[in-house]
Amino acid sequence: MKKKFIALTCSLLFAGASVNAKDNGTDPSVTILKEIQSFVVNKDGSYTETVEYFTQINEERAVASHSQRQWHFNRSLENFELLEAYTEKADGRKIPVKPEQIKLQQEPAYSGAPMFQDMQVKVAIYPEVAVGDKIYSRYVKTRKTAMFPGQFSDYTPTRFMPTKQLTVTYDMPADMSLRSEASGFTPTAPISLNGRTIYRWDYVPSENPRLEASSVSYADYGKQLTVSTFPDYASLGKAYFKTASQTTASNARIRAKTEELTRGLTEPRDKAFAIYDWVRKNIRYVAVYIGNGGLIPHNADEIMDNLYGDCKDHTSLMEAMLNAAGIESTPVLINAGNSYKLPQVASLGQFNHAITYIPSLNLYLDSTAVNVNGGFLPASEWDKPTILTKTGEIGRTPVTQLAQISNVYKVNLDANGAAQFEFSRKDTGQIAEPTRYDQSRWKKSDQDTAVENILKSYGMKGSGTVELGDLKKNDNQYEFKLKGHAENWAYLPGTVGISANSSLYAGLANEVYGLTNEAERTQNFVCPEHDIKEEATYQFPSAANILYLPKDVDIKTNFFQYQAKYTRSNKQVIIHRSFKSHKEGSRVCTPQDYLAMQATIKRMVQDLRSQFIVEVQ
Repeated sequence: MKKKFIALTCSLLFAGASVNAKDNGTDPSVTILKEIQSFVVNKDGSYTETVEYFTQINEERAVASHSQRQWHFNRSLENFELLEAYTEKADGRKIPVKPEQIKLQQEPAYSGAPMFQDMQVKVAIYPEVAVGDKIYSRYVKTRKTAMFPGQFSDYTPTRFMPTKQLTVTYDMPADMSLRSEASGFTPTAPISLNGRTIYRWDYVPSENPRLEASSVSYADYGKQLTVSTFPDYASLGKAYFKTASQTTASNARIRAKTEELTRGLTEPRDKAFAIYDWVRKNIRYVAVYIGNGGLIPHNADEIMDNLYGDCKDHTSLMEAMLNAAGIESTPVLINAGNSYKLPQVASLGQFNHAITYIPSLNLYLDSTAVNVNGGFLPASEWDKPTILTKTGEIGRTPVTQLAQISNVYKVNLDANGAAQFEFSRKDTGQIAEPTRYDQSRWKKSDQDTAVENILKSYGMKGSGTVELGDLKKNDNQYEFKLKGHAENWAYLPGTVGISANSSLYAGLANEVYGLTNEAERTQNFVCPEHDIKEEATYQFPSAANILYLPKDVDIKTNFFQYQAKYTRSNKQVIIHRSFKSHKEGSRVCTPQDYLAMQATIKRMVQDLRSQFIVEVQ
């Protein structure tokens, strides 16, 4: 069943596809026999949507998930009525869903947040569902108030299950021009009659691609239908700003808090960071889907009073506080998932998030990212097209930002193969605050067993301690240490090969091995972006002889810089490794790029699996 694409937070859009490389991406456990969506749109942009949905259960694993259906709606903006629902048995009997089997629930995402209690869920629980049964529903939803006055848009993605019929029609006022972009849908010539025009598209059943690891959003290349009355993205952005700007007035409390936060600061950037840090740390993020929750944020003073809000609310409060500090800003629409391109037709489509942009500083800020310092964005928001809603301009976030890891690893082995070890990691730039934030929320019990569990992952028995860094700092560097003892680091005495690991935890090996998730690629994917340096020192007892070291490696390509250097000195083996991965000018890599990477990936993996050989008498 269709779910609106415009969601606030990133999620896997199409679940159920196997990880088997030969799978075609279609989930055969359910067949869509018929899905008909019919929209009747009014001149003011309000509409009535009638949906008929008929499926067949093919496999036991689908019974539990498809024996009930949910419909989300906003009770203030929409009316919802379930007209008919039944289970059709193999012998043709129709068992209706009774009134007591239809439940009305509060949207779980909004529990505990009174500002958002308009969101409702209608749930139908189907009786006697078994493999081979057919599940039918027909409902009507009336949007009483247009998302944007006088405008309409809609998005229909492919169905990742066998589909016999998927038909979408739009009954529009003749003078409301409907623009469209369709892939995998066949249009029917529009029919105009009595001041109305009816548009129709039919889905063309075909195999679906398996969604490859780290691939860009299916919306960037797949079968889908987008329709909109907006002439361009500038008009869409300005329409959003017109609604959002009604909520950004600064009251006395907002002005007082802004003054408190910026007192003594003279540079606009410092003021902006101070405001951003307070909002991200003090305004609890409560997820609200843009499409269902409406597009008008709550008033800034209400957000300040409640200390929570969704992304739209965050941008409204940010704008109010920045204005109070004399800094002009604009809400920005962006995709926070893996979509990197815009459809030709202007609609909310892939825009599932709102953040803040300060034109005078060329600075993007996402105050819902509680674990990201000012000046940085979550990596999922790098290199994304944006709409600067105040002007309607199309912008783009930075392709990359400073994010470096430096690991230092020391292992002191005795003649029996037991070892004392110390590992330190220093994060610099964008990744420093996320690490600090995560570790500030570690349970004491998890912290106590962290080193023991890491050793177990290597097949070692031992224990250790964690020395956290300064969790109260707010800078762009964070360092922590792991220390401990392992009883069976190596099986000595004798002649043994020891894995040439240059990190104990979260090292570059993890990132390089991650590049091998797909044997081949047919879809664009998110380019790897890393900057990691590692130094490891293995100290052996005086009776040891170091018999063999791997060969040094030095690789420089358009995508990777990788170095590995091995030295021996005073019964020590010293390993230096570094790894940088980046595609100049883009976060999107192609299947051709992946093919060009393969020889390098093979060489890096070969090095990371190498051993040095030590003999202890």
